[in-house]
Amino acid sequence: MRIHLHPIVVGWVAILIAFGLGVVVSRQLLLSEESSSGKCNYRVLRVGGHQWISPLLSAEEECESEYFSLLKALLSRQIDSLQRAGNLKEASVYLRDFETGRWMSINGSARYHPASLMKVALLISVLKAAEAQPGLLQQKIEYTAPPPGVIQPQYYLFDTIQVGQSYTVAELLERMMVYSDNHATWLLASRLNPQSTPKLFTDIGLEVPLQDKVHFTMSAPEIAVLFKVIFNASYLSAESSEYAAQLMARCAFAEGFKKGMPQNARMWHKFGEWRYAGHLYELHEAGVFYIDKHPYLVVILTRGVNTDRQAQSIATLSHTLYDWLYRRERSGNSVSSLSAP
Repeated sequence: MRIHLHPIVVGWVAILIAFGLGVVVSRQLLLSEESSSGKCNYRVLRVGGHQWISPLLSAEEECESEYFSLLKALLSRQIDSLQRAGNLKEASVYLRDFETGRWMSINGSARYHPASLMKVALLISVLKAAEAQPGLLQQKIEYTAPPPGVIQPQYYLFDTIQVGQSYTVAELLERMMVYSDNHATWLLASRLNPQSTPKLFTDIGLEVPLQDKVHFTMSAPEIAVLFKVIFNASYLSAESSEYAAQLMARCAFAEGFKKGMPQNARMWHKFGEWRYAGHLYELHEAGVFYIDKHPYLVVILTRGVNTDRQAQSIATLSHTLYDWLYRRERSGNSVSSLSAP
């Protein structure tokens, strides 16, 4: 069984929007328009891969919001403190408020190995194939042992699929996203059209991943695009996007966001770890969390020498971020009504 990726099927609404805005057809379109304030341009990113249309992926101001200036200063001081304590060597943070479009970035140009965050891209690619091939998620694949050295060792271990057993594609997606199972990931990737994920990256305006995992890196704002794709349902259907978020809402990793945010916090998220001889360890987490019904996207990427301390650092930073936003919302969202905690 080999999964093939087919062109995107776009609804009438997207077509009307595209033509109503007088879109110039291209593989990828980035527009800069003056905002209503006249102080900041907008960056409009559209999905490529079409001949006549260009679906909207995201539209956001190119400049960071002053609204988050106190939070940014607070997090920056906290990162400095964690570095002095030896918990981190480097960290990056990206935050976006989906309701207002406001965003901020700390050390946003730094590049990291995405590691298991790339499983989000594989998830999107498989679900895109499933939209073109009804019944694909119910197809079964038998797991035979991969060649030696193919499966990368993991620091955080959960249950994995077993050699000789058969699993549906849906079950493999669950194992990959909930338990970050590298065995399930390899089995899915080995059956997917190899051009699927490169096409996804091209379509959403990201650089095509390199086969060399040591040299392929991404920044926090770039990784955020994968989560915007799902939240905005701009590449997959609404049903497929909801399914993707539901899988990540069950993510078993509990050492970062889940430890830093309240127990009842609603979120869907994914973590990634990267280790390679002679390099610093990397541990990352990204996802969408909600304060009441208000959705925020956060990406925290770290580099250091102790994975457990990096996980605790992610928990610390996410706690500060959540607490600040929670209190800001409770204060009525006034920019001047609350100082940094």
